[in-house]
Amino acid sequence: MADLAANTLSRRAFDQAWPPAALLIGLLVVWELACRALEIAPYILPAPSAIWLAVTTNSAALAFHTGITMFEAVTGFVIGSALGAVLGTGFAYSRFLERGFLPFIIAANTIPVVAIAPIIIIWFGHGMASKVAVTAFLSFFPLALNMMKGLQSYDRVVMDVFHIAAATPWQRFWKMRLPGALPYVFVGLKLNVTFSVIGAIVAEFVQADRGLGFVVMTAYRSMAMPRLWAAMLISALMGILFFLVIAALERLFVRWHASVDETR
Repeated sequence: MADLAANTLSRRAFDQAWPPAALLIGLLVVWELACRALEIAPYILPAPSAIWLAVTTNSAALAFHTGITMFEAVTGFVIGSALGAVLGTGFAYSRFLERGFLPFIIAANTIPVVAIAPIIIIWFGHGMASKVAVTAFLSFFPLALNMMKGLQSYDRVVMDVFHIAAATPWQRFWKMRLPGALPYVFVGLKLNVTFSVIGAIVAEFVQADRGLGFVVMTAYRSMAMPRLWAAMLISALMGILFFLVIAALERLFVRWHASVDETR
């Protein structure tokens, strides 16, 4: 039985992994051949082989800058998601908070991150705290909105059963409303992890002496396009990794929901 389950999981993982892997390999082959056949200048579009060479020759430095950006993104993601969960819960339970604060939060969320980042850097300084603050600012809104929607989307019949059973407000929250909100919560978390990487890198664009955003800006100024593309692709892989972690947690905690179809 255990071997059958392991084989099923391996087969499912393979079925999910091979389409993007095959597409990626095909894209890299076409990209490399096009750069060689058309003799495209590296400053316009470097070939994958040139990007890989930039990664291998600067592996230690890129690993250091990747670690900095990853720390900023993860820390900002955790802080922003925690704030979003608290605000979303408050909005779900208080119509006054929802009507009073939500319009201002929506307005703040429409401000481009490149505009708010310099202000936050002035407030928090040029160190890592400002990058984390920008990331948290960009990350909290999706979870706040999804948390509110999830907590408000409970089954009225189930709520009546809890009322008949004389359940306390805490029991209704932990045993009914929060479990029912988890699918919405994970949608918000998936958005947050991608925004966290964007927020960290954009903040590094504005003012930084380390991180992938710093690598991109210095490579751009020196026209080292293979190194710029290497940093950009590493940031994309980081976002994919974060997304896969949240998706794995979703399958673990919300496997009962129709949105998590294990047979696909």
